[in-house]
Amino acid sequence: MTIAPRYNFLPGTEITLLNRPMAVTGVTENGYSMVGIEDGATTVVTFDRLIEHLKLPNAKINSAVAVTGDRLRQRLGGYASVKALKNPEQRARARYHVAMCKAVDIYVAQRREDDPEFEPSGRSLDPVNVREFIAKQTTLLLGEPVRVKPLRGGEKSKDRILYKGRTINEHYSRYKALGPGESAEDALVPLVHMRGNHKQRLCPRIRELMTESWEKIGLDRKTTSVANVHTYLTTLIEKENVFRRLNDLPDFVTPAEKTVRRHRDMLLSPTEYLIAIHGPREARRNRGRGSTDTRALIVAEICAKDEQKISMVVAAKKEGLWNTLSDDARAALEAADEYIRKRVHIIILYDLASRMPLAWIITENPNAEATLALLRMATRDKTREQRRYGCMNEPARGCGILYLRHDNGTGLRNSTVIGSLMGMGTIDTTTRTYRPEDRGPDERVFGTLESRFFKLMPGYTGRRPGELPGYDAIRNGVVDVETLYGMLTRYLVDEYPFERHYGVGMGGRRPWDVYQEINRTRGQVALSDPNTRRIHLGWEVEATPSDEGVRVFGGVWFNSDELQIIRDQQFFEGKVKVFVDPDNLNIATVVMPGYRDPIEVHLQMTVFADMTIGEVLQLMAEYRREDPEATEIYHDRLMQAKIRRFDEISSIGVEHDLPRSYTTIEECKAMAKAVFAGARVIRTETLPGTTAPNAITSLAPGAGVFQIGGGNSVIDGVVIDDPEETAEDTTDPTGDPTVSGGQLPSPPSIETTAPQRRTEKAPSQVEKLVRPKNLKELK
Repeated sequence: MTIAPRYNFLPGTEITLLNRPMAVTGVTENGYSMVGIEDGATTVVTFDRLIEHLKLPNAKINSAVAVTGDRLRQRLGGYASVKALKNPEQRARARYHVAMCKAVDIYVAQRREDDPEFEPSGRSLDPVNVREFIAKQTTLLLGEPVRVKPLRGGEKSKDRILYKGRTINEHYSRYKALGPGESAEDALVPLVHMRGNHKQRLCPRIRELMTESWEKIGLDRKTTSVANVHTYLTTLIEKENVFRRLNDLPDFVTPAEKTVRRHRDMLLSPTEYLIAIHGPREARRNRGRGSTDTRALIVAEICAKDEQKISMVVAAKKEGLWNTLSDDARAALEAADEYIRKRVHIIILYDLASRMPLAWIITENPNAEATLALLRMATRDKTREQRRYGCMNEPARGCGILYLRHDNGTGLRNSTVIGSLMGMGTIDTTTRTYRPEDRGPDERVFGTLESRFFKLMPGYTGRRPGELPGYDAIRNGVVDVETLYGMLTRYLVDEYPFERHYGVGMGGRRPWDVYQEINRTRGQVALSDPNTRRIHLGWEVEATPSDEGVRVFGGVWFNSDELQIIRDQQFFEGKVKVFVDPDNLNIATVVMPGYRDPIEVHLQMTVFADMTIGEVLQLMAEYRREDPEATEIYHDRLMQAKIRRFDEISSIGVEHDLPRSYTTIEECKAMAKAVFAGARVIRTETLPGTTAPNAITSLAPGAGVFQIGGGNSVIDGVVIDDPEETAEDTTDPTGDPTVSGGQLPSPPSIETTAPQRRTEKAPSQVEKLVRPKNLKELK
């Protein structure tokens, strides 16, 4: 490779030689003058030496340098972009300057509409009205408030203050001078990171001595400290000073330990330094992907959960049931079996410190509900499973979960599960996709289950398709899900914890022994508050509280004295949220809107004590289950009894000539027409022979006023029937019923009956007035 003329490299060209990035600053008679981008040291490289270095590996030339000589990169001190700067405020100031320059562009465009020759300057941009316009446009572009002057009274504010006209013009001039492909933020960012003296203050000889000290003392497998390196450097500098005194040169000053450490960081990266003092294997263990160190010291400090599709075929056929089914039922059951075979998964949660399984679930679909059931099992007592499936040993006790890691499975990584874990105070971590080395112990559990449990079960399909070509897994898949779960429970309780484990940190010990030792020496993570656990992991139901408590799931009642007292004190009306643990119905939690603390309620039905939701629903299903033929017989008998009862009621009314107590639809429509036909408001008048309501207590004699007390009174008078009143009705048929006080005319009856004669005889003797009857008609 040859370098043509000496002026081939323009100032600003970046050249990487011996892994050291440098920038060309100029051309001398013998070569190029370069400056180090990282350390700022100036170096002169001759043409011949440059050609030799360019032939070496890792030599790079930035051939894509712009005409400007990559000036923005030099301005930033070697940073390729403003995004690489550490100071966030510095990057925010760059965005603010860009928005300000764009606002000036808008102002200049408006001014040039009236004056095409307008050129912005510090004086033309300094007036208050101009700066207010620029501040308003900057606020819209930046999305942050920009003011012309600070707030009064010295009040602190994060609002930005617009510069004066001269500063605005300086930034705008730099903004307009940008070339194609150059970033405005790189040109307008304030150079805060370059403040101070960054030049080297140590002579090359001292740096050579520090390098020698690190090579001989610091990079030793005995992991010597910086103090040891500093001590050895002191001896080297003392020998150098003896030589310098003989030549009448000033003594070297020994650098501080911090300077020695910085020199090491300049020579080696952290990984290189770790390899030098600990070796490649230890560096790979600590710095490599999926390092296997002992990360947990107490039970449930770090837990892992994972899901896997079971490598075996399960069936819903049970002995003694298949032969009793019809062809249609068998076809439906076979379809259900095919679905189950495709969707059965196993989810396991175990402790990393002791390798003890804490929970296990077999589910058709690994969703959020299955994961919540797994977390409930891990945080509760598992004596129920021990007794139900006949385990000889004790399973792991319930505990809290401090840190939980898992992959990105659909049943593990979802908002419901993550929200529940956050509510429980658990640190949730999702590992990288398709990186099993990040969770080696987690994957090892399923490898053990595959080789020692599922491989021996009938219906095993193999770890991959076509692994067992001579074995028919479908025909041999006779194990149902309940049986499989029972056998899996016994294996994880009676076998797995008592086998030797050779994982990292176990050393061939048995998980049960490690579990007991940790609980004896360091303990385990404490259980969460029961109410918090039910709120975040339980089932949520809305119910209306009453004096009997709250009812959930159609017939399970909970109540407590605390609930009734708080309900009365809060004058609460409405629905509350009831959180129930599906695995334990003895106690539930009620959250009442407007009340701060959760309320504990107790089960009121002793028949459901110590039962799960599944067992309760199964029990109710057994209660309601009956033969379809018996159901039809009971229905027919019940309908016959009801028809007979209604016929008897109708016959009683006919035999005793009882009036109807109901109204037909046609009668209701006819009465409605009569009520609303010609309705109008008429002032009421006092009827003849009656007394107005406001004159009842008046003592003045008059018509209709009766005297109560001794002496002659109208009450003792004789009433003689008037022939006209006997022949005619007292109510005017043409009058308004609201005026006369009578009832509305009844609609015409559907059934026609003969009018009854009046059998009462006219009074033939003197009678006294009695109390009026049918007072309701006077309303």
